[in-house]
Amino acid sequence: MNAYKNVMKQIHASEEFKRKMQIEMMEFEQKEKRVFMKKVRISVGSLVACAVIAVVAFVNLNNDTTVDLTERIVVDHTAPAASAVVNIEGVITEVGEDGLSFTLDNGMEVVVTDETKLGIDGPTAPPKEEQFFEPTFRVGNLIGGFTEDTSAAPITATVIYTNWNFENPIR
Repeated sequence: MNAYKNVMKQIHASEEFKRKMQIEMMEFEQKEKRVFMKKVRISVGSLVACAVIAVVAFVNLNNDTTVDLTERIVVDHTAPAASAVVNIEGVITEVGEDGLSFTLDNGMEVVVTDETKLGIDGPTAPPKEEQFFEPTFRVGNLIGGFTEDTSAAPITATVIYTNWNFENPIR
């Protein structure tokens, strides 16, 4: 009788074990499906983000209208000669979408307006073709200029004397 009870306990235990294992396997399969769906969502989301970036880049590539700033340089050889005061100086680290605002490596934010004079003028000024002034503001360019109000944020430039990239210049 004792052997019969032991065999019955083992059968009952194995049935209970089977039931527990089936429940655990179902839970594992559900977790596995959730992980797979999460990976699919991340992959699809990444693909959509890449597509959006590509479309935006393509649109901006076709709307590449640059402003040629060298046309605004006026050299007046009759003006009195003097030393120029420079209180805007640094290297451009970021250019705004308008192409006329930028941030310098010292953190100064500068805005160039239609009233901003560009280049060097006066009787000792070189011709505009020889001045260190590129047609656009771009990251890496060395900037030298002057403003009336250095405490404003952003600073509105009165004069930009130099806009030049010595490592990769463009004319």
